[in-house]
Parts: sequence; structure tokens; C-alpha cells
Amino acid sequence: MWNNLFISYELKNSEQDRTKINKAIESLGNSTQLHDTCWYVNSPKNATEAAGLIGTFIEEDDILVVANTTTDSATWKNLEEKREIRVKQNWTR
Repeated sequence: MWNNLFISYELKNSEQDRTKINKAIESLGNSTQLHDTCWYVNSPKNATEAAGLIGTFIEEDDILVVANTTTDSATWKNLEEKREIRVKQNWTR
């Protein structure tokens, strides 16, 4: 099954090179960069698999969010706890 993924990330270190992260995102499937750090990807990978691949290129204080609109699911790395709670409270299925 192909999934519609929306991927967003924030690098805390503005000097950090985005090239490896962007190449990892592009490797997931048919990709379109929506703006500097937000992408749409049509991929055979699900949100968890995509986050695992991209996550190898982000640092501990960077933020990554991957939403799968095909399955109405999402995953993230290093999201501030209060924001994570807020998303979980409002995410409806």
C-alpha cells in the first residue's frame, strides 16, 4: 500500500546541513518539497518506518513529525511533551 506522508522537521542548529535529511526524505518515494522543511511524499513506507529512516540523520534536539494521511496516523521525535499531549488529546480517528 502506498501512503500519503507529510513530513516536517526543525533543526535546532541552523548550521546543520539539511542535505542528508532531504535525501532520506526523497528516498522514501515520490516527493515534493512544500517549503524548506516540509515535504509531501507518496511512499510504500508508513509514518513509523519513514521516521525511523529520517531519524538517523537528526540530532537529539531536532524535531521530526511524520503524518500519514492515508491511515490517519502520525509519529514524531523530540516533540516537546506539552505539544505531544495536545496532539494526542485532539487527534481523532
